[in-house]
Amino acid sequence: MKRILSLLLMISAVLVITGCEPHDETDVLNVKINGETYSIPLQDNTVVNLITLTTEFDAEFEVENASMFQELRIAGKSATGGFVKVPVEKIAAGVQLSVEYRSGDNEGTMQINTLNANIPAFAVSGKATAEGDFYLSFVHMRLIMKYDNDGNILYYRCNPDEIGSTNNTGWWDFKKHEINGQTYYSYHANDPKYSSMVISGFDPGMRVIMDDHYNVLKTIQLVASGPYIHTDDPIDGHDFYMFDLNHYIVSSLVDRTFGDTLLASAYLQEVKDGEVIFDWWSVDHPEMKDMLDEAFLESAGKDYVHLNSIQVLPDGNWLCSFRQISSIMKIERVNSTGAILWCISGHDLPGEKCFSGQHYVRLHGDVLTMFDNGNGHPAQISRPLRLIINPDNGNVIEGGPIVDGGDYFAHACGSVMLKDNHCVVGWGFPDAPSANDRLVIEYDASGNEIFGMRNTGTDLTTNALRCSYRCVKIK
Repeated sequence: MKRILSLLLMISAVLVITGCEPHDETDVLNVKINGETYSIPLQDNTVVNLITLTTEFDAEFEVENASMFQELRIAGKSATGGFVKVPVEKIAAGVQLSVEYRSGDNEGTMQINTLNANIPAFAVSGKATAEGDFYLSFVHMRLIMKYDNDGNILYYRCNPDEIGSTNNTGWWDFKKHEINGQTYYSYHANDPKYSSMVISGFDPGMRVIMDDHYNVLKTIQLVASGPYIHTDDPIDGHDFYMFDLNHYIVSSLVDRTFGDTLLASAYLQEVKDGEVIFDWWSVDHPEMKDMLDEAFLESAGKDYVHLNSIQVLPDGNWLCSFRQISSIMKIERVNSTGAILWCISGHDLPGEKCFSGQHYVRLHGDVLTMFDNGNGHPAQISRPLRLIINPDNGNVIEGGPIVDGGDYFAHACGSVMLKDNHCVVGWGFPDAPSANDRLVIEYDASGNEIFGMRNTGTDLTTNALRCSYRCVKIK
């Protein structure tokens, strides 16, 4: 695990600089900015791109070679003592922090971009009012971003070498965790060791856990369990549930033989204090094999159920969403039997209650919400969907779309949250790149859009790259 953390930090410390490479140690500014190390060439008019920044806390500059500078000022504050804190009022393109330096005969001014220049611009309209901040992640870009209700960037983290190609899998499922009065953040990152295992919809990697100042605390992968799971095997990035730092639930895809067929079984693992206390396999439930949705026959491959969301219900059991079989299941966890307590099949529901290829399923009392991708619908449209159910047996009483999304179709990803009678929709991964302008929209109680964040420009390839994996709003 320590080796994986070191690898992650090494990847994260990539620096993109507009300017020449340093010649020797006397020609550079060696500095840690919010814990990340940079070696910046001392050349007038150099422009520096950071990999991470936040407006929520002062930026901390630790100058490792401060003794070589007769003068060093960062955003107007002296840093010749080796350490300075600088408030960051705004993160945006064109907003910079100046660095003025004099080292012997070498002097000049450099600029630090508050927003890494490799991060694309997104158009913001309106004002959101539901409590919380937006947490945005992307299908392909290794970039996570946090926005406030006015669309201001509060925090970002990126790998600048891996923004700009649909060959990448992104950093997924960025979110906040409030546990016993303590704030944590987490996201899913790929692990290069397992690149050969990547298949459509599965990004084998690790969960990165950060503290309330976005410092990396640990990374999480699978813990050895039985004959199939080994220590540090990769996890999946669709969802993650944390009770505390040492008690959590992760998921993965693991090759298992089902009869004469090799399948990628959905696997859930609950870990407490380093020990596996419960695990669950889809191949232990043969009825799930027969439920494969015809809409996914060509794309499913070995991933025949595709687990994509996990919720721990108030009674302690699990609510899980399985995309490839268009089904939602309640799974017994409390007594560790793993039994399927009830199942809602999207295609068994009539009219506007039906769903297919759903993502981000959540139960709030008797209200079930999801992003219905609509892969199996004749009209192929995606909808934020709400169903009223009996939570004891899964019977659907009534339901339909929460808001009208028009003819928008996102074949994968997406999210829906109900917040203060508002609906917050992350619009997922559109099928047609020309339609890919929606990242997140907040609707009021009447279904009117009050806030939107969208892609800009008309380049279809670029828009395909920028599609969102998920956007959630968390207080």
